[in-house]
Amino acid sequence: MDNFPIRILAEKTGVAPTTLRAWERRYGLLKPERTPKGHRLYSNQDVQTVRQIVDLLNENYTISKAINRIRIDEMQEQVEASQDQSGNMDHWVEYQNYFLTAIEKFDDHKLDNIYSEALSLYPVDLVSTQILRPIMIQLGERWKDREMGIAEEHFFTSFLRNKLGARMHHATGNNRGSRLLLACLPGEFHELGSLLFGMSAMSRGYRLLFLGADLPLEQAALVASATNVNGIILSAVTVSLRGQLARELDEFASSLNLPVMLGGSASNSSSLSSNDNLIILGNDYREALDTLEKTVPAYR
Repeated sequence: MDNFPIRILAEKTGVAPTTLRAWERRYGLLKPERTPKGHRLYSNQDVQTVRQIVDLLNENYTISKAINRIRIDEMQEQVEASQDQSGNMDHWVEYQNYFLTAIEKFDDHKLDNIYSEALSLYPVDLVSTQILRPIMIQLGERWKDREMGIAEEHFFTSFLRNKLGARMHHATGNNRGSRLLLACLPGEFHELGSLLFGMSAMSRGYRLLFLGADLPLEQAALVASATNVNGIILSAVTVSLRGQLARELDEFASSLNLPVMLGGSASNSSSLSSNDNLIILGNDYREALDTLEKTVPAYR
């Protein structure tokens, strides 16, 4: 395919169409061809350009600096080692502070505006890894020292769960890629991390069947069989992956004729390292997405 619509560009790069249009409108990043009816058509060179931008964003450039860097270097992929990384961190910290200020005031309107602005300018992967996850960690660590710390954490968790659920519901009908069952292990109630990862997967064209927290493994097996999913992703954050649960997980992965993957901060448990039936995604979103793509490609 020499030229393709913006939906394909989004699936090839993991950057949402709304974000790509914002980059075009605000910064003139891409110059797509137009069909007689005015539809945008993109090329493989556009794919490389967007991927270069995403690489620079992951190195903590702002979007404006990333685009300027691409232009100055004539779209070269090399990033000079002398670049001051500490100075480039400020914009992520600023975004985190904007969020935290809105959270501390329980201002859902302001929170919604900041969230929408971030997603309009940056890929969902970066919004998750550089803004949302650090905020979740901060709220989880500081609640004991704040008078309304528990309420603040619950407020943001509720806001984020609603937003991610709505985006996931909206995107489900548009995607045409492989279908994944996504759930948390039995006894695991921290589902936001898996939701964030699910949004990143959906930005690459995957379809998701999200079953939330604390799902019995036998139920996951029954649903997988009934829905013909292409793979299963389970999340482990706080549960102990030793003893009975480790044995049940091994039996579960061995009994299915499709890939079973495990992500989350507890997924690197040494007790699972010898399990050949289980694919460990880990807790790094980018590495986990790469492993997912190799294991179950979005488009076969």
